[in-house]
Amino acid sequence: MCGRYTLKTDARALQAELDLDELPVLQPRYNLAPTQAAPIVTNAAPRALTIAQWGLIPHWAKDPSVAHKLINARADGLDSKPAFKEALTRRRCLVPADGFYEWKHAGRSPTPMYVTLQSGRPFTFAGLWETWRAPHGLEVTSFTIITTTPNPMMAAIHDRMPVVLDRPGRQQWLAATTDVSALLGLLVPWQHEPLRAIEVSPHVNSVAVDDPRCVEPATQVQLTLL
Repeated sequence: MCGRYTLKTDARALQAELDLDELPVLQPRYNLAPTQAAPIVTNAAPRALTIAQWGLIPHWAKDPSVAHKLINARADGLDSKPAFKEALTRRRCLVPADGFYEWKHAGRSPTPMYVTLQSGRPFTFAGLWETWRAPHGLEVTSFTIITTTPNPMMAAIHDRMPVVLDRPGRQQWLAATTDVSALLGLLVPWQHEPLRAIEVSPHVNSVAVDDPRCVEPATQVQLTLL
């Protein structure tokens, strides 16, 4: 799964990476967590950032609390699950990031690992988005991050990983198409620039913290017996 990520890239670098029309104004985020607001790029506005809540609320949902259960969407079966089926063909998005956290279960307690591209440049997760209207009329835009099976590097950490799209993949994901087979074909483990994973401090475990210490290498490394 993907339960936390970062977006701290310089605004001009992010604009260039995503081909945005305007320079984004964003605060650096070191520990983005579910139900918090984050920028996405939707197929309805592919050259702009849209601020949305992390955790999908289907347009037909009666209660917005369902968002807690829909922060991720498994690529397998995406086209058959009621919460995701319609969004797959109509409401796709990119979720900008420059790293994500995964907790490796080894030893006495889970170890937080911070995963980035080796270059450190920003990238995008594949996502789905929705607009939900509350009974009193307020509209909430929300999103989910799609996950898939892990590549060899991630397999040593977790049995799932977020879908990361390269530039051609981004264009195809946001294109005006309803070809489900072609869309599902994009949702594969990352195979391009190598990923790098470092152990970080348990400081990141709390969703209440969001500062540079979250991405600093751990001062004490947890050892496991082989």
